[in-house]
Amino acid sequence: MAFKKPPWLGLVLCSTLLGALLGLDDRYAPLAVREYRVKADSPAMEKLFWDVFPSQHARYWPLFLSKARDAGAFLEKTRPVRVETRVTGFGSFVTEIRPLSLWVAVQWRGQLWYVSREGRMWNAAEEAAAPIPFSRPLWRVSAGFDNLELEQNRSPPPKGVFPSVFPMESIEDFLRGLGGAPWFEGVREVDLDRRAGSELFKLRFVRGEQEFVILIQKDKHEWRNLETAVGDILDSLYREGVKRLLIDATYEGKIVLRELSSAAGEGG
Repeated sequence: MAFKKPPWLGLVLCSTLLGALLGLDDRYAPLAVREYRVKADSPAMEKLFWDVFPSQHARYWPLFLSKARDAGAFLEKTRPVRVETRVTGFGSFVTEIRPLSLWVAVQWRGQLWYVSREGRMWNAAEEAAAPIPFSRPLWRVSAGFDNLELEQNRSPPPKGVFPSVFPMESIEDFLRGLGGAPWFEGVREVDLDRRAGSELFKLRFVRGEQEFVILIQKDKHEWRNLETAVGDILDSLYREGVKRLLIDATYEGKIVLRELSSAAGEGG
């Protein structure tokens, strides 16, 4: 005669096993977080992390690790920071909160935006602290480069911190090519637009009483040659005392100097 298991036996065994595991956890706490550190540039940022990450999640480290990363992802969407939580040992963790590396400032949709080297952007007006001092050129990017150009720009821009909508590769290529030029420190503004399918950079250069507009199309000149040629022209104009002029480098193989007028943006 075969032995028939009573229907309640499985429940009893599961309850016994669960009780044993809970007793083991109460006594030895094998899954408890043993060490945890938060490294941040400011106590305020560390407090903000704990505000979105309740300490009760530190009871079991598998749950802790998941919740810590969720809290970090939330902070990265609301603050210009990068958050990384990593394991330093069994049950030991550290969370590092680092500010994003400010790269360029862009005037976009009537507001000032900061863009980081990590390719993320945020509204300067949303900074909780004082605005970040920024001495580099102010960028303006035409609507043709706006990846959020939906419904003819009537849609509001996102809140918080989000991936840059600007042509990062074009900006980086330009700064790599001319950003290190000795004369580039006199550039106050850079407008990025398109002309005949090619990128057009319009620079506003100021030095004392001198103010020049420099038009550049990369496909017309090599960066190295352009850096030297523009530098030589600016030195010559400084010696001659010329105060206002259009330096037009939108022609193939040559640079044209013209009187600066209201139509200075037309170029070649």
